[in-house]
Amino acid sequence: MSSEPEGLKRAETASLPDKDHDSDILKGSDSDVAKEDRGVDVVVGLIAGHGDESELDLQEALKLRRKLDRQMLPLLSILYTLQFIDKNSLGSSAILGIIPDNKLTTNQFNNLGTAFYIGYLIFLGPHAWLMQRFPLAKYIAVNIGLWSIFLGLQAACHNYGGLFALRVLLGASEGCITSGIMTIMTMFYTRVESTQRISWTFMCNGVALILSGFISFGVAHTSTTAHPRQWQWYMMITSILSLIVSILYFWRMPDNPATARFLNQQEKVNVVKRIQINQNGIEAKVWKRSQFIEALTDPKTWIFTLFAAVANLQGGTGVVFGLIIKDFGFNTLETTLLTVPMGAAMIISVTIGTILIKYFPNARCILGVIGFIPCSACCFVLMFLPWENKAGLLVAFYLLATNGLGFIMILSLVAVVFSGHTKKMTCNAIFLIGYALGQMLCTQFWKQKYRPRNMVPWIIQLCTYIGDIILIIIIRWYLVRENKRRDAEKLASGEEYPEFGYIEHTQEDGTVVKLKVPIQFLDITDMENRAFRYPL
Repeated sequence: MSSEPEGLKRAETASLPDKDHDSDILKGSDSDVAKEDRGVDVVVGLIAGHGDESELDLQEALKLRRKLDRQMLPLLSILYTLQFIDKNSLGSSAILGIIPDNKLTTNQFNNLGTAFYIGYLIFLGPHAWLMQRFPLAKYIAVNIGLWSIFLGLQAACHNYGGLFALRVLLGASEGCITSGIMTIMTMFYTRVESTQRISWTFMCNGVALILSGFISFGVAHTSTTAHPRQWQWYMMITSILSLIVSILYFWRMPDNPATARFLNQQEKVNVVKRIQINQNGIEAKVWKRSQFIEALTDPKTWIFTLFAAVANLQGGTGVVFGLIIKDFGFNTLETTLLTVPMGAAMIISVTIGTILIKYFPNARCILGVIGFIPCSACCFVLMFLPWENKAGLLVAFYLLATNGLGFIMILSLVAVVFSGHTKKMTCNAIFLIGYALGQMLCTQFWKQKYRPRNMVPWIIQLCTYIGDIILIIIIRWYLVRENKRRDAEKLASGEEYPEFGYIEHTQEDGTVVKLKVPIQFLDITDMENRAFRYPL
């Protein structure tokens, strides 16, 4: 290790993890120094030397946030809207003739819903690995392009086998989207801001339900015997829209603050300074085995994953929603429009949550519990309300969409409670494995023999809502306990936590200097960073 260059004052060094065969943070007699190109954050060169600068002016920070919102939120919102439309294209096509045209049985139709998440599940690991190695936004854009192709090819299918294969490929290509969006949000926004903006993008699921309802209503006016068929028109329209989004995403979405072309150099520094409070860092391109193992042994990982699995057993309604509404006694044309209010219910519930989280930033778990309470009540209504009361059944069915508030609050929590890029990507992938397992199973209990009352499916739905509430309470208890333990440890030691570390930086003339950087940009985990406190 090089000695300190002349004139560089030696400062007290940050407390960093011990070096093992995977760690790139070195402990030696000189100081604790990380090499700039080995396992530290990609923006460390950008922020190096700015650690002692004064905090960003409030008005300047607000101006910067508005600029980020103008450039990024439209793309993120369009992406999430199209993803949900494409993911639920099977449910929309169910009332547009895909079942008889492909001679599908009820079990085969349910299996097509499962097929999507088989591909999703298989590719979660490869996606997590590849997203750490390639430019994130470009990688997502390529996958959007692939999914648009697979979606469009479904219009050429005439049997179960072809649809099943393409549904697997569709799920495989969409498997990086949620994790990618969560990661991008935390690169540019503070914890509360990212929770709000993840919620806003998730709210686009409601927008997607509304738009898909109108697209279905439009194609339902074409002849049922003409070619292309109604469901084929639906697939082709959404495929073309997805391809356009892929091009826009590749062209406009930045991979991280350091590569954001719409920001000047000082604005890039200010973005990084603004989110230092997250204690999460931005992104590192070196895979670290120690962080991978920590992710597997962290109890939080598995509690969140269990929540994801249980919560997504409710996803069957997203595949059979058209059939459920039609069973209430409505025709195809009426059913296409009657899906619209469900999207509105989701938008309203998530909007309320994003407003409340601004004023109560540590209320994610509380809001999550609140989101699942109306759903539980609605299950009882759907089971026991007289079948002749169509309006009451419809309202109860629509209010099931409030579960979006419960899920998005925990999803946004997952985005901010893990630190260390390898650990974060691993935990996101494991969480989404739970998500995929729940979605794979969720269609299997919506069988023909239970229609139209669907007593067994609604009982299962009710149990999952209650299970979600219990798991959220456990999550909050665990995080509160860990924060209190860390506070007590700090009080007992009487020490202040170090805020900075050092990197070795090679200048253009070959001289190696040490630069002071905030400790969170040395790519350390939430367990290694003693100053990390878990949001609630």
